Amino acid sequence: MITTVTLNPAIDRTIVVNQFEYGSVNRAASSREDIGGKGINVARILLALGSPSKAVGFIGKTNYPQVQTLLHNDAIPTEFVFIDAPTRTNTKLLESSTYTTTDINEAGFAVSEQELEAIRQLISFCADESTFIVFSGSVPKGLTTSIYREMIEKLPENCKAALDADGILLMEGLKAEPFLIKPNIHELESALGRTLGSNREVVDAAKDLICQYNVTFVLVSMGGNGSILVSKDEALYASPLSVNVKGTVGAGDSMLAGFIHGLAQSFDIPTTLAWATACGALAVSQEGTQAFEKSDVEKLAAMVRISIIR
Repeated sequence: MITTVTLNPAIDRTIVVNQFEYGSVNRAASSREDIGGKGINVARILLALGSPSKAVGFIGKTNYPQVQTLLHNDAIPTEFVFIDAPTRTNTKLLESSTYTTTDINEAGFAVSEQELEAIRQLISFCADESTFIVFSGSVPKGLTTSIYREMIEKLPENCKAALDADGILLMEGLKAEPFLIKPNIHELESALGRTLGSNREVVDAAKDLICQYNVTFVLVSMGGNGSILVSKDEALYASPLSVNVKGTVGAGDSMLAGFIHGLAQSFDIPTTLAWATACGALAVSQEGTQAFEKSDVEKLAAMVRISIIR
């Protein structure tokens, strides 16, 4: 079992326009709603790939019927701690003429100490039956920036932690020595406070984190520039796949799901990176955060070129 943790979930509303005109009336070409939050996105793709998974976290009580319908559409097994407030809505404005996505993310609900203790107990219960737990995304009001570190530190030895967070959440979480981190290049640069201008600089920065925090894998997504996977012993570069980009929402989550699926299936590391790359490419080739077919991942993964960074 793979458990994903989403502390700040959202209803992702994707609106597609041909060309956005600021300050004018814009006509939507299409729109869709998906239940989102990074951990929920990861669970959706894991299930599509055939890896048993469950999404846990906080969820709003007041608009839960709408959330429940979206969850039912994706058939995602879930277990939530309910908050007496609505789940936020994040609006994704996709301009199809330029393939540009603009995010308008709401802050979300606040969490009490009692609700925090409830989620800690839930995660503890899930950890006993999970090989991986994925902690990802922002956190709601009322939680400290050390929350991921605190949660990872309490995991049993049999359960590996994957962390996908930004800024101080990432740097604090690293102190708990997670098995895997998956920042995108901008998140990594932001967390380190410096620009990484070459693949060599990305590898060196990742090696420093591995050495300092005992991380096993650092997976860095770089959009159209491919991705880099670094471990203590090697660094691999995955060339980007050529796809028709329709949106970038959930691409990093899909990549993380593909990578964890490969690890869970005991794929070799280059194959695991190829699956992660294929999942990320499929995510950007569609609108919203929809799942895709495992057979499509297999076909694309076979086309991914992996090279060693020396």
